Amino acid sequence: MRKLAVLILLAVATTLTGCATVTGTASGAPMGAIDAPAETYRHNREAFDQYPILHGLNVVVMVPVGVVTGPVLGFGKGIALDVQCALGHQTYDNVFATYDEPSIWRPYTIRWETLRR
Repeated sequence: MRKLAVLILLAVATTLTGCATVTGTASGAPMGAIDAPAETYRHNREAFDQYPILHGLNVVVMVPVGVVTGPVLGFGKGIALDVQCALGHQTYDNVFATYDEPSIWRPYTIRWETLRR
């Protein structure tokens, strides 16, 4: 029953707004494998520069974490991006055609964009 509810929610979210939800969920594992270690590095550059062995540890630890949690975070970010696009706070050009912060290809970078006037 829960699976059916999730599938219905996914179908409704996709048809009403866009396809970032489906794309984020489907691409979550491979993108998580790339983005999880990249985000760890982005937020800890000084430590990585000081201790180069952290690069190997980052890959060994964060790639499996990214593969496992990427689809969940991709689903969440996809829903958020679809809502932002429906509200006019974001465009699908930014979501799909870039690797910037609002990109669906970066599941570990989740921020709610507000409309700038």
